[in-house]
Amino acid sequence: MSRRMEIARAYEKALFAGDRGGVGQRFTDDIVYWVAGATGRAGRPPIGGEWKGRERVLDALWNREAGLGAADWTSEDTWREWYEADDRVIVEIRERSWLKSDLRDVMDQRTCVVIRFRGDRICEMREYTDSHIYEEFLKRHRSELPKFAERKT
Repeated sequence: MSRRMEIARAYEKALFAGDRGGVGQRFTDDIVYWVAGATGRAGRPPIGGEWKGRERVLDALWNREAGLGAADWTSEDTWREWYEADDRVIVEIRERSWLKSDLRDVMDQRTCVVIRFRGDRICEMREYTDSHIYEEFLKRHRSELPKFAERKT
């Protein structure tokens, strides 16, 4: 396993463990995190967007600013495939997520994350996912998603 692959996997392990310091130490100071999806319109929070700088990216990850935000979620990985290419690591993810309040409404989501390196640190992450799945889920569960519950569209 290459050094970049080790770092990418260690980043993910630290992220899932809630180790903010462990995640942050793997980033450059000027990291850019970009997520596909609507960037917010008419007073509505974003599903996607771009965050720049170590602390801002860490805040975005910890506050779950991308996607549907923090809620009482359950999820399971279906599969993950890791690849290396030049100065980057790519991970394809398929996961299923649902709110604990509605176990029957399951999002089957596929995501591709491109993790680019400068030296031994992550300098950019680009997350591509089908944000339409999020939009449709939001229509059905707005009141259960704190990020969107108090807003009207």
